[in-house]
Amino acid sequence: MHLNSPIKKFTCILLAGSTLILAGCGGNERVRPQTSPSVVAPLENGSEEIDSGVIVQGIDPEDQILTEQIFSEDAWELSALADRATGNDAIALRLGAIQKFIAMQEYLAAETQTNYLVGVQLDPEQSARFNLYRGQISSALDQHELALSYLLPLRSGIDLNEPDQLTLFKTLANSQLSLDRKAEALVSLMKMDELLSIAVELADGQLENQRQIVSLLGTVSPPERALLVDFASQSGLPDNLVSGWLNFLPILALSEQERLEPLTRWANAYANHPARAELLGDSLPLSSVTLERFNHVALLLPLTSPFGNAAQAFYDGFIDSHNNDQDVYKPTVSLHDIGEDPGLATFYYQSAMNEGADFIVGPLGRSAVVGLLSAAPLPLPTLVLGDIGVDQQADALYGISLSPELEAEQVAIRAYENGHRQAAIFRSDSSQGSRAASAFSKKWTELGGVIVTNKSFPSTIDDYSRIIQRLLEVNQSVARERVLSAQLGVNLEFNPRRRDDIDMLFFAGDAKQARLLVPQMRFFQAHDLPIYATSKIFSGKTNPAVDADLDEIIFGDMGWMLNLRYPLQDTPILDGAASSESASEENPEPQPDPVKLQPIAKSPYSFSPLDRLYALGLESYRLIPRLSSLRRDQRQQYNGEAFSARVRNDGNIIRLMDWATFDKGNISLIDPPILTEPQSDIPQQ
Repeated sequence: MHLNSPIKKFTCILLAGSTLILAGCGGNERVRPQTSPSVVAPLENGSEEIDSGVIVQGIDPEDQILTEQIFSEDAWELSALADRATGNDAIALRLGAIQKFIAMQEYLAAETQTNYLVGVQLDPEQSARFNLYRGQISSALDQHELALSYLLPLRSGIDLNEPDQLTLFKTLANSQLSLDRKAEALVSLMKMDELLSIAVELADGQLENQRQIVSLLGTVSPPERALLVDFASQSGLPDNLVSGWLNFLPILALSEQERLEPLTRWANAYANHPARAELLGDSLPLSSVTLERFNHVALLLPLTSPFGNAAQAFYDGFIDSHNNDQDVYKPTVSLHDIGEDPGLATFYYQSAMNEGADFIVGPLGRSAVVGLLSAAPLPLPTLVLGDIGVDQQADALYGISLSPELEAEQVAIRAYENGHRQAAIFRSDSSQGSRAASAFSKKWTELGGVIVTNKSFPSTIDDYSRIIQRLLEVNQSVARERVLSAQLGVNLEFNPRRRDDIDMLFFAGDAKQARLLVPQMRFFQAHDLPIYATSKIFSGKTNPAVDADLDEIIFGDMGWMLNLRYPLQDTPILDGAASSESASEENPEPQPDPVKLQPIAKSPYSFSPLDRLYALGLESYRLIPRLSSLRRDQRQQYNGEAFSARVRNDGNIIRLMDWATFDKGNISLIDPPILTEPQSDIPQQ
């Protein structure tokens, strides 16, 4: 939970210390329901945890703490701290306790906490959050009229962030439907649809919401439709939004063969309508992808540089796509080796343009990308092999990369969708590890999750046991046992326990580090803790002998690397297959053991990390003519051989990760989840 106002350093440390003392003593410990304590400790500006239990992110000249967050407090402990605090600190703690009780579905406890804030002077943001929580509680307790009295004044959304606005309209729709106010509920769902259309990764959540809209629209009477039009207009929804939905309904009743003509007429009449094609049971978008032709594509790649191997792999994938392109109008491709000086990227860009290129791909490498984008506006459509920052966006500029930030954000969404809320981060002290951890932390807190602890590990030591014990707080369990043994004068039978206030761990490291660290974490009682990771944990080659220690870790990667979209070897390898001679009357058709299919090599780089660069080049060629169309209509999704992708408004291409886990050291695929939470901006390079 983020506190809305500073807390005096002495007071915060005193309260945190008191909590630890009480937790470590026996006898009079307060009895409460078993819940998971939580804390926010985002990795920002290089801040680290302080053993006192307080996160200090900045101190002004008067030593005033600007941002502090209390370490490892659950709803009950937050409410206890709120009892002792005063002013804005007490309000922030109380609101945090209410929010946590709601998340735990402890609505009566949450309602009790709201009584402390009745009549208290709140600022506009605090008041909006307070009334939102009261509305959620009332709705959950079937007090729907009361819920509406709290929620309806918040519909402008001025004092609520976007996730809270989604919660507002979702709760409103629930109470309105419970009161049989269908027209009002439809307006709330349509307001939700507006919010869900903001970011690409909200698309699946938007689809589910639209299915509810369509289902509910089919039950409204003519008078309710008239009310719906009025309510929508009063709520500021577009004039033709409701009529678009109402005219879309009859198309759903038609067969696939009958839909084409009326659907075309509908699409022309409602060109900007948000209705998704998947509502028709068809994976194709309502508007077709318009291919843009280019005559000459120039590649700017640092072949003779430390990035040479990566550049060569990307080039080989790109050229293989070009060679397999059967279009008679396919573009000419030229290659410009920009070497190891990133400052020359602008020179080679101008050179390629002078040679007649009308589309540029490259450069590769963060320094070269930043150098090129910091120069004058680029005159040609360009696909850089990196991320586009907030201040670098342009109409014909696109970015594609293997950045750890993009993957970490999707890991956060995946874990949140799987029901986790309180995360630990264990990160390599490398640049890649820090970037991944920071992106995960930012996304996780945006979604409403809590970062309980955030620890780094170096790559230069042999024994990680002390670091892991601190991460899991096993050392505190041992310390409590020693204190009790000394106090009682007896040797207690004791099994060390890890902390119980985390329900998942994000591992920001590579495969080699994971093989070393994960078994040690499980030794220290983390065997039941779900672990999530990015593609860095998979080298590209299965190795059951060493990867068995990584079993059950969930990670995301390209379908290409997981053999998800490419065929497996045609000839099955049968283990223990019985011959036809062994057939008998009792067993006339002997069945072989399950077929084991072996993955095949798809490129010269198969089973190595460079295969990701090859796949990136392979799909970059195919994406070029589709980029403009995908950017204009974000309902569209490109489904390639190596990966699926969408293009955001800022021009960044989002590779949609596929999911897998280790099973006895082998890769086992996992069905993708429904992503329903906001997507944060890509970090600026």
